[in-house]
Amino acid sequence: MKKRNDVLILSEHVLEVRHAASGSFLDVRGYVADYIRESGVFPHWKIDSNVVNFRDKSDKVERDGAFAGYKSAGYVVFNPETRNYFQDKANKYWNLLIKNQHYKLPEIKRFGARTKSFFPCPKSFEEINSQLYSMLITKDGQELIGGKQQDFQLILDLSEKNFDIKLRIGPINHNEAGKYLNFESEQFEKCGLFIDIDVYKTKDLSHSGVSKLLKEAMELTWVKLENIANKVGI
Repeated sequence: MKKRNDVLILSEHVLEVRHAASGSFLDVRGYVADYIRESGVFPHWKIDSNVVNFRDKSDKVERDGAFAGYKSAGYVVFNPETRNYFQDKANKYWNLLIKNQHYKLPEIKRFGARTKSFFPCPKSFEEINSQLYSMLITKDGQELIGGKQQDFQLILDLSEKNFDIKLRIGPINHNEAGKYLNFESEQFEKCGLFIDIDVYKTKDLSHSGVSKLLKEAMELTWVKLENIANKVGI
């Protein structure tokens, strides 16, 4: 849970790096599990058929989780308290993983940094919905669509700063935020604004360049989140 410019933000972050399939990974899953645990990053792991999942608690991910598989690897954070927490933790895990001596990570096919955020608000669902609709759909557009607007969701595919971006934005009613975010909070009882931003890249990728890409992607994400929330008046 974070406050930026007096805006309360509850967020979930995922770094996912997809790579070419690695057959050798399937033979060394146990070694990789022990390697990450012995590094002190995660105390718990679970081996499934094609992936090793890491977590901060024995039975679930409370705040931090990660994975390494035969086709992808990544890091997950639920509701960090600082802006840089996810970026710092994900980079530490990634740099540790690419230095492992048990298997070589293949060529990267896709870099992605996805952030799902909920902005609780004292306004009613109807107020937030109407404000979003009026702000993002022109009067001519509203007349063209016709009808009485009851719920609003906007999905956009964008290109910015060498990234592709999929952005989804819409109002959230009482007790609905928990359907979209994988953690619990009393704030989910409130109405608010939901924003889902997936910043990704599929060309000119390297193992050593992931940390820089994550920094740039998160800077871009935070600017968009805060600008949208402030303009909507959350």
